[in-house]
Amino acid sequence: MTASELGREIGKGRIHPVELAEAFLDAIDSHPHAARIYARTTAPRARGEAMAAAARAKSGLRKGLLDGVPISWKDLFDTAGVATEAGSALLKHRTPTRDAAVLETATLQGLVCLGKTHMSELAFSGL
Repeated sequence: MTASELGREIGKGRIHPVELAEAFLDAIDSHPHAARIYARTTAPRARGEAMAAAARAKSGLRKGLLDGVPISWKDLFDTAGVATEAGSALLKHRTPTRDAAVLETATLQGLVCLGKTHMSELAFSGL
């Protein structure tokens, strides 16, 4: 199912944002290669955002088509209170105090932040 399809199903009440977020978090936790894929998950944030999305959906006040849809971010994007290391030992334990603009925009649209995925150092692939 695409993100747009998930959003439409949430809007129709066929998919619950909290159940959807939990399904993704469970899939991440149980994946045999999760540690190689995810730098870290943001489960508490995801649950809070999903609960807020569910309340908006129930009251008919969704922020947009993607309200309640889970998303993961590369570890390049600053995430408030979460280590953002861009795959680099130079940035180990760097924890920004605010979200990157793209995360702020996504949050304003109601997307649910699941976590941060690993990436090549400083987004340089060597190409």
